[in-house]
Amino acid sequence: MPSITHINGDLFSAPPNTILVHACNALGSWGAGIAAVFKERFPSQFEAYHAHCKAHDSVSLVGTCLLLPDDGGVHDIACLFTSKAYGKRVDSPEQILEATRMAVQDLVKQNTANKELHACRFNSGKFGVAWEETEAVLKDFEIDWVIYQPEEPDNTRRSRGTDNPRVRRLGSE
Repeated sequence: MPSITHINGDLFSAPPNTILVHACNALGSWGAGIAAVFKERFPSQFEAYHAHCKAHDSVSLVGTCLLLPDDGGVHDIACLFTSKAYGKRVDSPEQILEATRMAVQDLVKQNTANKELHACRFNSGKFGVAWEETEAVLKDFEIDWVIYQPEEPDNTRRSRGTDNPRVRRLGSE
């Protein structure tokens, strides 16, 4: 039976031959949050992502997945295009969740080798969507996920289940 397994730890320590999944904007920028770490660790994959964004308009990318092979052969990178833009121009939570559903469907189609999917609590950082909302979308799929959350002392863990203190919950605006 498909499951979502939560572990405390570093996404980048996932086992070899797995796919690291994260949410991306469609403008070609990995400039903040975990995307900036992806850019630092995987510069050639960032260049491929950036070129892909420049070759397509942002509207057509939203709801798709760009699956990038790791040139070192350790991890593939799945870029889920869940928002056209970032910052003050980020899409609404409802739009991001619908784009997430479509992008995950695209990822499943592309994952012909059935590699394990390892992800952070995507959408809940810079995109400001409550993790529980994204997780509910993932539960609709018949696939396994391993979700990493940073290790924190218990007294500093956020009680809202989000990586963003300015989270926008559906129906709360």
